[in-house]
Amino acid sequence: MSDLLAQVPVTRLPPEGHYGPAGTEGVRARALEGLAAATLAARKGGTGALIARLTAAGLPLVDGPKVLFHEGLTVLGTGPGRWLVFAENTTGPALLAQLRALAGDDVALTDQSDANLVFELTGPAVRDALAKGVALDLDPRAFAPGDVATTVVAHVGVTLWACEGAPTYRLAVARSFAPALLRWLTPGAAPFGFALSGTGRG
Repeated sequence: MSDLLAQVPVTRLPPEGHYGPAGTEGVRARALEGLAAATLAARKGGTGALIARLTAAGLPLVDGPKVLFHEGLTVLGTGPGRWLVFAENTTGPALLAQLRALAGDDVALTDQSDANLVFELTGPAVRDALAKGVALDLDPRAFAPGDVATTVVAHVGVTLWACEGAPTYRLAVARSFAPALLRWLTPGAAPFGFALSGTGRG
């Protein structure tokens, strides 16, 4: 179990395993380990200049609810002039240093590595399961790969984005609310056959 997951009391997380009818796997959820995270926010009135600077440095930000993948970074637009950045195989301080080198001083950076858990959700019934609690139209014509939403799932605030592939979503949730989210998702997805991994034995 990762250090990040270890900060959530395992007795509060549903244990990994298979839920629902044997031999069916309509939904799969996997906790992603080893992610560093940071918020990146433009100074007041500086969004345009920040985007121009980062684009020139090879990181073409979009000021909107879109996801960008660039050299190991996943950058999510979460609000005007504001982004949530994830990186694999690094640390929070190293990610902050990388972003500071790209953006300069005209940006506010905060290490969020201990604040979030990220889950990857996939499977042929994943949209049906999420529709039980997500207040979004997840039809790919309305929420296509690359789209991002900061929304509520079963009264829990999350950042949700659609990935390439049929169909796959990633979801970031505040660490303290991850148990509540999984306690909603597990019985909701179980009728489709639900495989949960990365949460330990519960």
